[in-house]
Amino acid sequence: MVQVTYSYKNREFFQLEDRLMNQLAESGKRLLFALLEPMEELLMTEDGKIRICLDERPNIELEGFSAAIKRKIECTLRGDEDEVN
Repeated sequence: MVQVTYSYKNREFFQLEDRLMNQLAESGKRLLFALLEPMEELLMTEDGKIRICLDERPNIELEGFSAAIKRKIECTLRGDEDEVN
């Protein structure tokens, strides 16, 4: 199972407190899952976490994924289609 969380100032959120921010966060999760949909079958066997960090330098951290899947996710997020296949 893949879990998506948000992180801000070293606090992790499954649901943000502010209603508008929570709507944006849920929209972001849907878009992320849509982007990763081509590898859905591979992700079903993984037990990883995708943490979207909203600090001064926003980034996406991947935890608990196998090296091959982590590489595929990173390539997909960067848009490197040649390396995904």
